[in-house]
Amino acid sequence: MKITLTIKRLTYEIVRLSILHLTLSLLFSGISLATAVNGQDMLQRKVTVHVKSKPISAALETIEKSAKVKFSYNSRLVDLSHIVSISVDQQPLTAVLESLLAPHHIHYLEVSNRIVLRNKTAVSTNGASHNLMNRTSESLDYTVKGRVTDEGGLGLPGVSIVVKGTSQGTTTDVEGAYSIVAPDAGATLVYSYVGYVSQEVGIDKRSQIDISLAVDTKALEEIIVVGYGSQKKRDLTGAISSINSRDIAETPSSNFLSNAQGRLAGVDIVRSNGNPGSAPTIRIRGNRSINASNNPLYVIDGIPTDVSINDFNPNDIESMEVLKDASSVAIYGSRGANGVILITTKKGKEGKAVISYDGYYGIKKAKKNLNLMNGEEFVRYSRVARGIDVNDSSKDPSFFSTLEIDNLQNGVETDWLDLILRDGQQQQHQISASGGNKNTTYYLSGAFYDEKGIMQLSDYQRYSFRVNIESELTKRLRVGVSATVATDLQNIMTNEPYSNALQFSPLVQPYDEQGSFIAYPNPREGLLTSPLLQYQPGQFTNEKRKYRVFANIFAEYKFMEGLTYRLNFGPDFNTSRMGQYTGTLAGSANMATVGNEQNFAYTLENILSYNRNIQDHSLNVVGLFSTQTNRFESSGASARNIPVESSLFYNLGSAETVTGINSALTQWGLVSYMARINYSFKNRYLLTLTGRADGSSRLSQKNKWAFFPSVSAGWVLSDEAFMSNTKVLSFLKIRAGYGAVGNTSISPYQTLGGLERSIYAYGNDPAFGYALNVIPNPDLRWEISSTVNIGLDFGVLNDRITGSLELYKTNTTDLLLNRLIPITSGYESVLQNIGATSNQGWELSLNGNILNTSNGFKWDANLNIFSNKEKIVQLFNGKDDIGNQWFIGQPINVFYSYKQEGIWQTNEAVEATNGNQKPGDIKIADVNGRDEEGNLTNSPDGQINADDRTVLGSTVPKWSGGLTNRISYKGVDFSFLVYARQGQYINSGFHNLGGNNWQGRYNAINFDYWTPENPVNKIPMPTSAAAPLYSDALRYYDGSFLKIRNITLGYSIPKSLTEKMKISSLRFYATADNALIFSPYKLVDPENSNGTVGGGNPMTSATYVFGLNLKF
Repeated sequence: MKITLTIKRLTYEIVRLSILHLTLSLLFSGISLATAVNGQDMLQRKVTVHVKSKPISAALETIEKSAKVKFSYNSRLVDLSHIVSISVDQQPLTAVLESLLAPHHIHYLEVSNRIVLRNKTAVSTNGASHNLMNRTSESLDYTVKGRVTDEGGLGLPGVSIVVKGTSQGTTTDVEGAYSIVAPDAGATLVYSYVGYVSQEVGIDKRSQIDISLAVDTKALEEIIVVGYGSQKKRDLTGAISSINSRDIAETPSSNFLSNAQGRLAGVDIVRSNGNPGSAPTIRIRGNRSINASNNPLYVIDGIPTDVSINDFNPNDIESMEVLKDASSVAIYGSRGANGVILITTKKGKEGKAVISYDGYYGIKKAKKNLNLMNGEEFVRYSRVARGIDVNDSSKDPSFFSTLEIDNLQNGVETDWLDLILRDGQQQQHQISASGGNKNTTYYLSGAFYDEKGIMQLSDYQRYSFRVNIESELTKRLRVGVSATVATDLQNIMTNEPYSNALQFSPLVQPYDEQGSFIAYPNPREGLLTSPLLQYQPGQFTNEKRKYRVFANIFAEYKFMEGLTYRLNFGPDFNTSRMGQYTGTLAGSANMATVGNEQNFAYTLENILSYNRNIQDHSLNVVGLFSTQTNRFESSGASARNIPVESSLFYNLGSAETVTGINSALTQWGLVSYMARINYSFKNRYLLTLTGRADGSSRLSQKNKWAFFPSVSAGWVLSDEAFMSNTKVLSFLKIRAGYGAVGNTSISPYQTLGGLERSIYAYGNDPAFGYALNVIPNPDLRWEISSTVNIGLDFGVLNDRITGSLELYKTNTTDLLLNRLIPITSGYESVLQNIGATSNQGWELSLNGNILNTSNGFKWDANLNIFSNKEKIVQLFNGKDDIGNQWFIGQPINVFYSYKQEGIWQTNEAVEATNGNQKPGDIKIADVNGRDEEGNLTNSPDGQINADDRTVLGSTVPKWSGGLTNRISYKGVDFSFLVYARQGQYINSGFHNLGGNNWQGRYNAINFDYWTPENPVNKIPMPTSAAAPLYSDALRYYDGSFLKIRNITLGYSIPKSLTEKMKISSLRFYATADNALIFSPYKLVDPENSNGTVGGGNPMTSATYVFGLNLKF
């Protein structure tokens, strides 16, 4: 056995090192290739072109691939729809272009590494020369120079600049610089470039004019990444939301999902808690499963993963697409039931190297309004609880310690909450380099992220490195690697300092007169430790260290025009160590625990793609064969009484007692076949057919295979003749789809049953054996989610405003639930497919260019709003499961309790007595009763009992949405994101008055509680005799909120200064994140994924950062 493990370990190390060596080899060979220079004259390159009866644009695409050139043109000025035929072999490019373009009055010129096409009217009438720079200037007497850049400050080569109303013009060089001669100082210059919005700028006697061109989203016809490919946005037939790198970069966060919050329709992203490095919870169109996972599948550069995504630096992400309906996610089959998030990382681009630094530093402030009782308020509250007059101090010695009484008289008190909190810090620094030539491109980055929480000993650090290299080795073969290597360190503080600070007496102090720490500072509470106990050196450590390598290594071979084969190999190696230690300051023995986890997964995909355009018909076919394997192992140990306390959890073998040892191994695999057909006719009628078959090792032989089909169609109505006269509506498309996907997010081996160790007596001796603890069930099958989606995409005012509307319904059947069985069977339950849920809702997205003036003022806005109704539609025996709080017709996660109607008042004493209560107690709503046969009537019956418990609310909001505004003017940019989540409920731990929390013993929030002199109607009068009856009813509140989630103000240094500084661009900015919250719940930020706030959940914070973006 030892030999086998050694061989496995050796094999694993060889594979791991080989992957790292391969990554480094590709990295350095790619950099070497990227520095190569091709000295061949562009227009003299030999070209082979065979095109018959196709548009000029199709012929140019063939030339681009054959000659390795790029064409630039303005689609509004240059008409490439003319049908042409050409057949040449190994002819100079200049001869081919003359033959192809001259008959259609299209001229061309070479600018740096591309060829710019111009209409005849835009060039000089002096001759057929293709070089626009060679023109006379006899009548021109005013020279203007300048530079044209994109929105990021990088120079744009090949931009056309024409004097309006004349044929005089020029183009920018490789750095975006230009010089043009105009007839007078009052002329107007027209700047145009393919994919960008044209601008007209008056010279106004200026000799230097620098401008920035904005991306023209209509001209580009935005490309959206879909599963195993990409499509133009206008060709989509499924429901997909997307954001780009600019959206992601606006929010300072360790996790890119936090950056996406409030920006994606149908995607509910909620903070888990305030711990540094904690990942948010994400739900795409609601919860579908009760027991299985509801997390989406992440696909990063084509490789799927369900391991933590905290290891990926948000600044390395180019775009994020969310596939929401079944017709979009069916291509991922059994792993797409909860939606799919496609992450595309940044790639290098052909051109000179761009070196960038992006960094920020800021502070974090706790978001709280916790008005804890001070010393006098605590004493008054304690007296009221014992029925003593608030001004009567004579009985204080019976329930307060002498120390507390002395401190009260001397005005000494402690704000424990203030002591346990601090100002946190957050910073990130990244350096990246990107560039390449026509054969090889590269993107490299290294980043450091550091976050210190608002509680001591809570922090998160991450070092991440990114390598993206692609190289065209031959005309047919392209290879590349996309890899992330990351290591992070997370320290998590226990909730004890927070929860103890909320309850600790304010009349004691944490240190004695000599300044020494006191573990038990309250003499009357001998078992309650100081809230600062875990902060003392050597007392508490909870550390997690992790390493990860995630990559996609690919090769792509082009067999013929339109037919491509791609091989993806995606290894994902993740290892982590958790260590926890608790010291001896509390007087008990020290304890330590250590746990190790290792996960290795890989994906191997074979993808065959075929594209063909035949006149008005367009066809795309994708076929896939994929295998995925996952191996997870863990081990751990715990011990007590470790002799050398400074060794923490690193030397458990020295402990007096080893309290536990554990280890586990889990493996699973998935084999898949997939095919997808995209067909369009006249780019107007769209059809997508998808089918995927998955075989999972988690299910039994007879049920492991399942087939997941989908179909969707679209119709671009705006291209129809009957819509041609519509002036306001510039684009209109309707689409519909249906599909089914599965979910096998259950633990492996469930169909096989399980064993557990049992203890019994063998005669008079103890003995160990094994017995079944899980009933084998070979009939377990996939949870199936079927979705119908109807969508409408539109554009108005020449696409100045665009948007989409979605209507959908998802039915999930065969839910995996534990059915209770008679205990006489030897078991308590059996896992079966017996439940069903439903999600239905709507989504609206709007994008608008509100203002874009000639003087440079620009205002863009994006709005998304959505609503999802989630409910359980079937449970075992068709009945509610009150024990698990699952109710048919309600969401999966609800709050089930009594409903408070107020507080019994003095004039209601008789009525209160009938329920064994008195004035000052909690008044409960009578909502239910029973008929003579014992059936619930849903009507009051005059009695308060368990039948009056009801569903008060759930963690599911009624609606959510976000509004993003971006305003820019002459180097100044301002943006803010408003995020709203409305209708969800929360469970407030601050209002937990049960147990002995409201008996005058422990401190609490300074609530406005009931007394005969203060007859309020919410918080009951405290009493030392017992906890308030029905105290649980006080804990549930409307958790709705509206946040100014992100506010950013930036300034970009003018180009005239950055050029003198020898840099491309420099921008400074300040950002406030989570700074303003508007909510009916006032104590803390109500945002929490599990719907619970209080001492058991770390509070969130606001972050204020200052940063800069620098490019060379």
